[in-house]
Amino acid sequence: MWLLAILALLTGCAPRTAKLTLDRDDTGLVEFTTAGSLVATDDGRLTAGPPLTLSGDLEIPPGPGPFPAVVLMHGCAGIGSADREWVSVLRTAGYATFVLDSFTGRGLSDVCVDAGALYPSQRMPDAYGALRILSTHPAIDPSRIALMGFSHGGIATVLSSTQWAHDRFVEPGRPGFRAFIAFYPYCNWSFPEMERISAPLRIYSGSLDDWTPAQPCELLVERLRVTGYDAAITVYAGARHSFDRAGPPIRPLPRVLNAAACAPRLTSILGPMENGDQLASCLHEGATVGSNPQAAAEARRAVLREFGALLR
Repeated sequence: MWLLAILALLTGCAPRTAKLTLDRDDTGLVEFTTAGSLVATDDGRLTAGPPLTLSGDLEIPPGPGPFPAVVLMHGCAGIGSADREWVSVLRTAGYATFVLDSFTGRGLSDVCVDAGALYPSQRMPDAYGALRILSTHPAIDPSRIALMGFSHGGIATVLSSTQWAHDRFVEPGRPGFRAFIAFYPYCNWSFPEMERISAPLRIYSGSLDDWTPAQPCELLVERLRVTGYDAAITVYAGARHSFDRAGPPIRPLPRVLNAAACAPRLTSILGPMENGDQLASCLHEGATVGSNPQAAAEARRAVLREFGALLR
């Protein structure tokens, strides 16, 4: 389902009323405007589209602030209990949190099976729109905002870490994201813009992930580090996709499209794909997910350490 991460198919949504700035008392549901949108053309490229109005849930720790903040991007099944668990962990540690809802404003509830409904590349403007609105909140330090995503949202986080995304979506004179943390993203694709990132990137994967495998992400991190960028990956032995989520240790997902064996090659982050004719031979259906409490606990400690250093 992750194969066309860079190729977008945007279904139009009528914009709703969104706030342009936030007040100190603004918490809970916040509607905001995305930093534009990305629309697919008939030749498989992305082009600029109009802003959308989406929403997110904002929580602020007690006290005067200003606090560092973390924007959280959900997976293909939408916002769930696991996202709220991370909110509790981060808020207890003193971070404001904004759980970004990329689905409701688009009329979606799940894209795990229908991979064409929304691709991670389309969510880059969502992330930067959230950055813009959070930067106006008096209780949030605009220079200490991080982006953190999971699976589908983890891919969007990796894409958003590119210098290209920063240059395109950050308003002139305003700070970008201070750090990017991606859980079990898909890193099999290649395109020139992925070789430059705008801030530290941290990836957390499982060695048994058969949906978004860890090895391509290890190779990505190695390339970035060789050229001087601050990137790192932690791979947890015996952990599967969604290892930080509650549930059974292994659960099959027989209907999802699996591109773990594919290596999409694009001319640019906006497409098109150069080797689309090879897809039929590498795609298959089915993947597994599974909870790993030990890996989850270690990842939570690691994330708090990283944020403690990167958002200080």
